[in-house]
Amino acid sequence: MAFTSLSYQIAGTVDVVDVHVGGDLHRIVLGGVKEPPGRSVFEKMHFIKEKADGLRKLLLHEPRGGHPSLFADLVVAPSAPNADAGFIIMELMGYPLISGTNTMSTAIALLETGRLKMSEGINNLVLEAPGGLIEVDALCRDGKVKRVSYRAKTPSYVAGEGLSVDIPGFGEVKFDLIWTGAFYPIFNAAEFGFSLVRDEEEEIVALARKLVPAMRSAIHPLHPVYGDEGPISFVLFAGEAEEVGDCWERRVCCYEFPRNSVCRAPAGVPSTAVMVQLVHRGQLKVGDTLRTKSVFDSELKASILDLSEYHGHVGVRAEVSGSGWITAKSQLVVDLNDPLTPLDGLADILVGSE
Repeated sequence: MAFTSLSYQIAGTVDVVDVHVGGDLHRIVLGGVKEPPGRSVFEKMHFIKEKADGLRKLLLHEPRGGHPSLFADLVVAPSAPNADAGFIIMELMGYPLISGTNTMSTAIALLETGRLKMSEGINNLVLEAPGGLIEVDALCRDGKVKRVSYRAKTPSYVAGEGLSVDIPGFGEVKFDLIWTGAFYPIFNAAEFGFSLVRDEEEEIVALARKLVPAMRSAIHPLHPVYGDEGPISFVLFAGEAEEVGDCWERRVCCYEFPRNSVCRAPAGVPSTAVMVQLVHRGQLKVGDTLRTKSVFDSELKASILDLSEYHGHVGVRAEVSGSGWITAKSQLVVDLNDPLTPLDGLADILVGSE
């Protein structure tokens, strides 16, 4: 069979490794993209956000994306001399500064593909996110990362307590606002009749899609260091915390606008957020551990490391642990004649697209 020359324009391919943590799928970009300019990962993130947002859309949107709980991370060179790698977090809502399961998945991809050297036992890494350095401990056995723990250097804090919004059909509802890499409003699940189980997903999404625009109209918080991170895009529903054995346990469900689904995992920074809320209430203290469970019953563990003053707030540093698995290694083909290929600067950052 003879092949004729291709009549369409392929701008390049993007090498990805897919990793899931608790059912949340993270697409880690390891090749095919040029190093973005910037003196730090924070600046590199802003370049992608402002000049090449087509990459985020390519990775997450249909037809190449479409998983109900899909995220992406672009591995870049770090600026910090003690960092092993940098990564830019890309989600449907945009570009959060820190994300827990994205951190875990990036570490797993780098180690299990050999991009970073793996040794038996605990491997200590430092990753540079847009929101600062993250220390990672990866327990490795027989070429597999068995468990990942991470500690973000940038503290989390309570940005607002007892805030309220009016929601049609519910009236005034109260929430606390926590920063843990992005701003997360936490609502009491019981006030809406939620037990945070899987068959409630449709109702949770419907309510969250009402809460997001209401909060966007009411508040626009600013981080004391990173400034304007954009409008509120997350909603957390949390159950009551209960002591179970040697730790605490709390059900949590994270929604990210504009999804039509909820996170499959309790997720790392949401787990930190609901723990910070309990620290603020005096229910948890340094050294305590909280096990978070999602509506899909996947779990993470978060422990309180220390408290400090952080720009007029009580800063909380935590360690979060979980496990993840590589599900695919693939190449995404970028055809610029495909009407479903997002442009938005995409061609300019692909390797070989000069």
